[in-house]
Amino acid sequence: MGAGGNAPPVKSEDVMILIGSSLLLLIFILQTWSTPSIISCDEESGVECETFTVKYDLSEGDIFTLEVKEGSVRPIVDLPTGEIKTNNEPVSSGESWEYEAENSGVHSFNFEGLEESEIDYDLSRGILFDYALYPIGLAILLFGLLKKRYDQESEPEEAILED
Repeated sequence: MGAGGNAPPVKSEDVMILIGSSLLLLIFILQTWSTPSIISCDEESGVECETFTVKYDLSEGDIFTLEVKEGSVRPIVDLPTGEIKTNNEPVSSGESWEYEAENSGVHSFNFEGLEESEIDYDLSRGILFDYALYPIGLAILLFGLLKKRYDQESEPEEAILED
């Protein structure tokens, strides 16, 4: 060690438990983390409402969901083919809007604020991308736990010798 001390080597089962549990926790946090975005505008001073833009590389069948917490927005989608899809009716407070990708490529989602708004958006990819790391993390964690239990059962017990 750097300070001249000795440290016992780390057992492989402890490393497996750490990696498996970290992977499960990380994937859970990444999938559930959501931060609402605010589209600001100030009608009193004459400043127009801004447009909020999000770009994603989507595969066919991926679903983009928009939930409006407060206010009203109009979603506009720029497709990879160059087409523009517009939702004629605005999405108001408490409503949600979905877009399912019909072809793969970079999609640009523009949310035109019609008033001061707060939105929350989410992307749901195919089942392989969303949930494939859960079984991998669980398998690594279970392997580490089973290996640790097996090693504890097979260790010889030390007897105390009396003089």
